[in-house]
Amino acid sequence: MRLAHLRTAAIVLSISSVAVAAAPVFWHLRGHHSVIPARAPAAPSNVPDLPPLDLGQTLAFAPFGSAAVPEQPAPQARPALEMTLLGVIVRDDPARSLALINVQGTEANYRPGDQLAEDAVLDSIASDRVTVDISGTQHVLTFDGAEESDEERMPTGAERLAALMTSGQGDTISERVDAAAKAEPVTTQDYIDLWRDRIRANPAQVLETIGLVPTPNGYKIAEEHDTGVNRAGLQAGDVVTSVNGQSVGDVEKDRALYDAVAASGVARIEVQRNGRTIVMSFPLE
Repeated sequence: MRLAHLRTAAIVLSISSVAVAAAPVFWHLRGHHSVIPARAPAAPSNVPDLPPLDLGQTLAFAPFGSAAVPEQPAPQARPALEMTLLGVIVRDDPARSLALINVQGTEANYRPGDQLAEDAVLDSIASDRVTVDISGTQHVLTFDGAEESDEERMPTGAERLAALMTSGQGDTISERVDAAAKAEPVTTQDYIDLWRDRIRANPAQVLETIGLVPTPNGYKIAEEHDTGVNRAGLQAGDVVTSVNGQSVGDVEKDRALYDAVAASGVARIEVQRNGRTIVMSFPLE
């Protein structure tokens, strides 16, 4: 509206200027010579100069538009960090623990304190989860479908192994009358010896006591299982497919594997959970 108003005023101003210049000619053609003097009197010399015209306010309205101000590109949000926990090796010394993590499509082993990505550092490793510090905020990364533990302190590798080995003690008549159970094991080696004797005597009963079901693909964790299985980081439906790289599932064949695993100093198991492979390690030291 203001631009149209100014344009109209300029046209009117131009028309007025032409009319003033043509007025003497018009009057001369009509025969008038004295009404309009041929020359205007000179202006007095003492007339003060007019101050310069201030166009600031007019320009502030930008009647003819203004140059477009280039927009600053909005900062791009950092993409979310994609991480998948694939396996853990929990040591009694937390600094020696390892976690196998897929970060942005790349798998690698990490220890506590290692940098996973920019502003992302592995803080701690537990049997069923790891804690990652991302830009000062703690994030817990678990296996898919992992059960949450109510315990404030996660058990060490030796404690989890002991939980597996003491599964079912005193819960059945056969366990209560088991001579080996009368002497409470003290060391890890005691537990190893105890379960070696049980496996040799009646492997089927050992599987039932713990809650393992033999399948063509390995040992499946039954719906009803000993609480020590959960403390070890396993859950119902998991299938233990291999131990120390050896496929398992044949009870008679697997009895010979027990001593080999005990002598190696570590039990490394691979577990199938919801279509994914999880690696867990239990130090026997």
